[in-house]
Amino acid sequence: METYLPLYLRHRPQTLSQLVGQRSVVQTLTNAIDNDRIAHAYLFTGPRGTGKTSSARILAKSLNCEKGPTADPCMVCTMCTEIKQGISPAVMEIDAASNNSVDDARVLIERAPLVAQGGRFKLYIIDECHMLTKEAFNALLKTIEEPPPKVIFILATTEEHKVPPTIISRCQRLMFKLVSHQDLTEHLRNVATMENINIDDEALALIARRSGGGMRDAMGLLDQ
Repeated sequence: METYLPLYLRHRPQTLSQLVGQRSVVQTLTNAIDNDRIAHAYLFTGPRGTGKTSSARILAKSLNCEKGPTADPCMVCTMCTEIKQGISPAVMEIDAASNNSVDDARVLIERAPLVAQGGRFKLYIIDECHMLTKEAFNALLKTIEEPPPKVIFILATTEEHKVPPTIISRCQRLMFKLVSHQDLTEHLRNVATMENINIDDEALALIARRSGGGMRDAMGLLDQ
């Protein structure tokens, strides 16, 4: 018996064009890629389930795709495939909720100069970065301020007010917002069609309202 893969994972956005309800973020990252103006550190802020971690992975694909850097990664080359599967040496994801000590930060710093084999860039994605201790933030500060070449830090948080101003000032800040009712409803209809789910418009509208603008929550409710 195969393990069931939830809808929010099956339909996770893989390119910037698939990111729903975050037009300003899509435009900013597209412009940065097209004009070769990638920042060395980003702070992705906003409510949970709005695409922060997905966008970090998309940026990793866009920068490391064999035909890139490109805002439209091919999704079939080795780098794109490995990043999608979560096995790429070019991307290191850290959950700050469970790896928040100064020792964890030092391990990260020691690894930072190591550029991934075969990759143009190495990305460190620190999820829920506000959970890092003050000492861990201090340890990271200098590396974020003067990062090694081809190394990019992406800090994601739902609670920006807990991130030290010294860190915020050294990052390019992108704000993710709750997805509009219309965008949510349209996306849920598209997913329902692809999945052959028979559901009426009133039910989709109810799911969109109940989710409160969070895409992951909406997909979870559709799954139920």
